[in-house]
Amino acid sequence: MRRFFWILMIVLVLFSVTSSAAEKTWESQQGEFTGNTVTVLITDPHSAVVEAWKPEWEVLTGAKVEMVVVPYASLYDKMITDFITGTGAYDLICWPSTWAGDVMGGGWVIALDDMIKEYGYPNWDDVTPAIKTVVSWANKIYALPYDGDCHMLYYRKDALENPEYMAKFKEKYGYEYSIPPKSWEEIRDIAEFFTGWDWDNDGENEYGIAFIAQRKTQAMWSYLDFAMQYAAQPGVAPFFDPETMKPLVNNPGWVKAMEMIQTMTQFAPPGLLSYGYSELRQAFVSGNSAIALDWGDIGILEQSPEKYGSKVKGLLGYGPLPGANKTYDFKKKQWIEAYNRVNFLNFGGWVFSISKFSKNQLAAYKFATYFTAPERSILDVCGIHGYTGANPWRFSHFENIDKWIEGGWGKESVTKYLQTIQAILSDPKAVTDLRIPGAAEYYDYLDLHLAQVLSGSATPEDACNNIYREWVRITETQGKEKQLNLYRESLGLPPK
Repeated sequence: MRRFFWILMIVLVLFSVTSSAAEKTWESQQGEFTGNTVTVLITDPHSAVVEAWKPEWEVLTGAKVEMVVVPYASLYDKMITDFITGTGAYDLICWPSTWAGDVMGGGWVIALDDMIKEYGYPNWDDVTPAIKTVVSWANKIYALPYDGDCHMLYYRKDALENPEYMAKFKEKYGYEYSIPPKSWEEIRDIAEFFTGWDWDNDGENEYGIAFIAQRKTQAMWSYLDFAMQYAAQPGVAPFFDPETMKPLVNNPGWVKAMEMIQTMTQFAPPGLLSYGYSELRQAFVSGNSAIALDWGDIGILEQSPEKYGSKVKGLLGYGPLPGANKTYDFKKKQWIEAYNRVNFLNFGGWVFSISKFSKNQLAAYKFATYFTAPERSILDVCGIHGYTGANPWRFSHFENIDKWIEGGWGKESVTKYLQTIQAILSDPKAVTDLRIPGAAEYYDYLDLHLAQVLSGSATPEDACNNIYREWVRITETQGKEKQLNLYRESLGLPPK
């Protein structure tokens, strides 16, 4: 938290004089980059944002914008290969901030502080504290904010809030569940209860829960939704022991979380293991499950029956991640038998950075600040531009309800949706994602062994022990002492 405080203080001072400068940024761009081409490395659906804004920016500046659109599974390799070879094929790169240790810490992208001072930034005070943190490294800013990412809970109100179903659940399980559900123990029972029958009267049987589960498509963050509750406490990250850099991934909290997510597969649709983020979202808005875990994207797809086949418009409730009825204290090496709930900034949000090998750094900067300005970015997050993959990250995104209603939302739905996300992003004790060099590799092995558990080919305990061994190896390869100090820095702790 100390690191978070000092980063916040530094950037507040840095940007105190930039609001007026940002206004002249747009006015001064007329014909400024004629003959220049800004090449953007990006994935779907984020390419929709660049597509939306590049025509008018090209007319304004005379520049051209080209996109190289790659699948998420190959984005890291494409980006790192370009960095290592020094080719400079990409000027502007859209990437997940959880790779900050490799990208920012690796020195592959430029610090933006000087550009921000000279050319301005569109209303830094409007950016939420959590997002200010994820674009920073070692007290400098290496990325432009673009997306506010955190997992949340979606539930079918016509299922969970149905008085008849609630009474039958209480009769079967002996208690009344919370709305939204408060714990994974509740979720387990609710998911079982709503599996295998036609509770929405559409002529087909539905299921209890759905989440991202396919290998190489971000399933590890589904698992971390569980691990944060059983293996962390608010403000206490559960990844490594900050005194020794020993991985914590095979302690009883992590194992319990692995057991719980494995249990949930019994109450999920038959195709769960093929659910990447796109498949999950499409399946859930088509009406096949009572509960889902996702970033803010499902809420956008919910609003569009015509475009995305949503059958759940106005039927969804929203809430933070469920907690757990106990959590493992890795310092005391014992269970805390009390309710625990942790907000977790899964993924941290997509960001835009400028390659240090780019020959068009100023044009790239001005293009990125153009489409991430308050008056434009609101259109990308609220649904007016459709499903872009960008979630709200500015305070004004949460305040401008009229734009969300214009994007197809009902007032009651969007109010609850935005309240849920803003509360998570504003939590000073929210646990940030793993942000050290090698994070992508650490998570890839977590994803690999999770896939074995979800398919039933490995036990939770064996999987966690295998993850532990791989994390030890990665740490040794990266350099244990270096990794320890970088991990401590990410937690706001002094170096050893």
